Amino acid sequence: MSPSSDLRTVLIVGSGDGTGLNFSRSLALAGGYRTVGVDTTLEDFHASEADARYLVSWNDPADLVKQVNDIAGRESADLIYAADTSPELLAVAESRDDLVAPTLLPDRDDHHRMEDKWATWQALRQAELPVPDTVLVDSPADLEEIMARHPKVWLRRRSGSGGAGSIATGSMPLATAWLDEHSGWGHFTAAEHLSKRTATLSGLWNDGELVCSQLRERVSWKYATLSVSGVTGITGAQRTFWDEELHELALRCVRAVCARPHGIIGVDFTYGHDGTALPTEVQPARFYSSIYFLATLGVNMPDLYCRLALDGGHGLPGPAANPIRESHYWVKSVDKLPRLLSPEEFARG
Repeated sequence: MSPSSDLRTVLIVGSGDGTGLNFSRSLALAGGYRTVGVDTTLEDFHASEADARYLVSWNDPADLVKQVNDIAGRESADLIYAADTSPELLAVAESRDDLVAPTLLPDRDDHHRMEDKWATWQALRQAELPVPDTVLVDSPADLEEIMARHPKVWLRRRSGSGGAGSIATGSMPLATAWLDEHSGWGHFTAAEHLSKRTATLSGLWNDGELVCSQLRERVSWKYATLSVSGVTGITGAQRTFWDEELHELALRCVRAVCARPHGIIGVDFTYGHDGTALPTEVQPARFYSSIYFLATLGVNMPDLYCRLALDGGHGLPGPAANPIRESHYWVKSVDKLPRLLSPEEFARG
């Protein structure tokens, strides 16, 4: 139990990056929590807003797990949460049974399938859900095959987040050179290039049942011109919205990829040029960086997550399917506080 019996102590691995900061801020908004940050870079260590902070370095997963356990024991952590898609999250997920405090994670097989974008695509296609035309690029022949069908393709790694390593191109020589440079043969997919419009569902699940969900539409990527792909992983502006068909499709995607949806699961969509929403990723185990946006509007998923993990869901409200139906805008950038705006305020300029 926490040093103060009135507080729950949550250890956050990766507390100083955007995803960890907004998780911490959401718990601070809820009240009743004490946070312990464990970070692996000086920048994230100094940026962390956790009540107690630790800087660690590690060489292998067992080393990280030992340090996390030592800190969790010293701080009497009630729960361990890894905040971002990273080697640290994978290490925590794989070693969950060896940790001295509980976690709330998808089952291992489900987690592995979601971390692998090619395996995710295969599961969605097998369930006969709409998906973008995609191939695993094992050889130049695979690349030629899909580029013959589309004027431009999207290359990206099978794993990771934030658009790292991705590029959109209609040039076979450039695509080949890109895969050569990034050792990408067998590790990248190539998909038809879609529109710039994207949407996301953030969801919290308990033993196969939905606890809470919320749709958001991304209005823009921040610093898009600084990325070769136009995708930075940093949302500049976004809005809440409601689309019953899209929400139902997102839930079907989760159930197609997961044998037992459990914990945090998000679904990313990109719209085709004909306006069809196509799932491009099912994201396991952690919240997106914009989760504090929803918390400020009264849907505090990090608080629900901790209560679910620590209390087994006792006292939680019934399933909340997209409780914020109206549009609210959230504008954020580096070195500035985010702003919550009404549609009228956002459009005013």
